[in-house]
Amino acid sequence: MQHHSTYHLPQQSAKRFGKGLKSMLLLLLVAVLWFAAAGPAASSVQAAPAKNSTYQQVALYVNGKLQITVQRSQLVNGNTLYIPVKIMDRIPGITINYGSPLSLTGSKGSVTINNSNSFQYAGVTYVQFKSLLAISDLESKFASSALALFIWDGDKGKAESSKILTNISQLPAGVGKKIGQKIYPFEYSGAYWITDISYDPGSTVYDNTAINSGGEEIQINANAPALDFVLESDLLTVQNWLRGQNVWFDNRNFNGSGIKHLEKLTFVSFQVDDDNNFSIVVRNAKGKLLGINVAADQDATKMALEYLFTKNPRSVYKWSNNVWNAISQNRVTSGMSREQVVMSWGLPVDAHTYQSGSITYEQWIYNHNQYLYFWNGKLSSAQNL
Repeated sequence: MQHHSTYHLPQQSAKRFGKGLKSMLLLLLVAVLWFAAAGPAASSVQAAPAKNSTYQQVALYVNGKLQITVQRSQLVNGNTLYIPVKIMDRIPGITINYGSPLSLTGSKGSVTINNSNSFQYAGVTYVQFKSLLAISDLESKFASSALALFIWDGDKGKAESSKILTNISQLPAGVGKKIGQKIYPFEYSGAYWITDISYDPGSTVYDNTAINSGGEEIQINANAPALDFVLESDLLTVQNWLRGQNVWFDNRNFNGSGIKHLEKLTFVSFQVDDDNNFSIVVRNAKGKLLGINVAADQDATKMALEYLFTKNPRSVYKWSNNVWNAISQNRVTSGMSREQVVMSWGLPVDAHTYQSGSITYEQWIYNHNQYLYFWNGKLSSAQNL
């Protein structure tokens, strides 16, 4: 069994966590509203995002370098690219004029930002990318399979961009979407962003290049389909789905967690520290926040989905109270079915089946030399418990 631990959040830490949780909830609410296209009313200058539109975040590269920014470019309705005005200063040859009206200037002229070429959401103004091309000598290419926009202003920038674009073109379907994504590597501290992925079709290894906000570059070689990092987007997706839901803890693979088997909890969030150690934060019936530490080489999202029941098992399986009382204490008793034993102890590490006439005899082997014996599907005896 894998060994994990649980801890109680001190009162002061709980308050700090609660404050941070409120901030994260606000950010997540903005994200949900954004992608649902339920934008606020338009300002007097910029149009609001249209209802029923679709929005996809786009990674932005300038001269072959990924731009790490809080505000992300957007692909609207699958065909129109928009870039936040506040990151235009990262694009060579473009000047932002913050007067009234707001405008952009390039080598070929200027463009006024208005409701025909922009929209505003949550205080951020987004401008159509084609407006930049019209006033500059910039060249570009959009890699739709990776949702990544490459912009360059010279031969060197084109060469650097082309290297990454070539690698993207060789990736299997779906893999390119990791380009530009924020990740938490298992063997490094802090957050990084994937800048490039190379892949040999004759191999199962993906060579991921990533950088952190300080510019430090690392290489992560991952065997498909396993990954040596956690995608922040996966964390947020699962967190949004589970937050506030009742869950029932499965401690069969969390030996020593301190939380009772099938104990009813409320999912709160994921937490990650500076060393990329993850914990699943839940609240028990008494309102106490508990953190379930996840092993350093485990994907927190998969652990949460695999070891938290989202439906009360008692309502799924109509077994007797005596059986459920034993299961909740991780005990097995004579007469239990295979399914009931699995619900209490999990699957065995090995099993042997023998047939003699109408009798089926089974031996299940667990760790620590624990043996269970079944006659015709019912637990008959146990050894070395």
